[in-house]
Amino acid sequence: MAGKVDFYQNCYYICSIDNQNDEQMKRFSIALLLGALFFMTVPANAQFKWGVEGGVNLNKACISGNAFDASNRTGWFIGPKAQFTVPILGLGIDGAILYSQKYLKLSSDDPSKVGSISKDMPYIDIPVNVKWNIGFSSLIGAYIATGPQYSWYLGGGNLSDGINNLGTLNTSTFSWNFGVGLNMLSHIQLGVTYNIAIGETGHLNGIKDVYDATDIKNNMWQVRLAYMF
Repeated sequence: MAGKVDFYQNCYYICSIDNQNDEQMKRFSIALLLGALFFMTVPANAQFKWGVEGGVNLNKACISGNAFDASNRTGWFIGPKAQFTVPILGLGIDGAILYSQKYLKLSSDDPSKVGSISKDMPYIDIPVNVKWNIGFSSLIGAYIATGPQYSWYLGGGNLSDGINNLGTLNTSTFSWNFGVGLNMLSHIQLGVTYNIAIGETGHLNGIKDVYDATDIKNNMWQVRLAYMF
């Protein structure tokens, strides 16, 4: 009987992950549609640039429980980037396809019962941001950017302390970016972004008499540098 209960619980959890992924894809599709409508309304003198962007991730997991402590972890990202800008208004939209290496480290509050979790998390991130550029001179300006990000997880999904299977990571995540930065010399962009997870990054199953099942959200600061051709 217990085996049947576990089977149905696992099926329910798998279905809930699929539903979450579908909902995240719907949100990202709506954001892309809004971006496409923006492209249709930009004037003919809109500027197009492409380039390469890279930077540093500083992520920390948020856990809805008290069985684990999350540590700040540093990673990196790199990939191609493109942007459209309307010169007179300073408004634009940019997007990128980034290989992003993130890390997860959870330290158990009771090491005698369950160990710590350390996990490499490679992703493909696709941020799409609306950007407002403010020019101070021909050499330097500032920008404010915000928009959605969809991420595909490329690694193994299991979370383990080396002995116990403690949970799983979702195959995709949806998040939202808020960023500010500088435009320099017409080619260089230097900025800082805060990425807020919308929905769960993963899930801890729970162990009886040790800790309850809980969700994981992976929020992140990013320092980014781009060169636009």
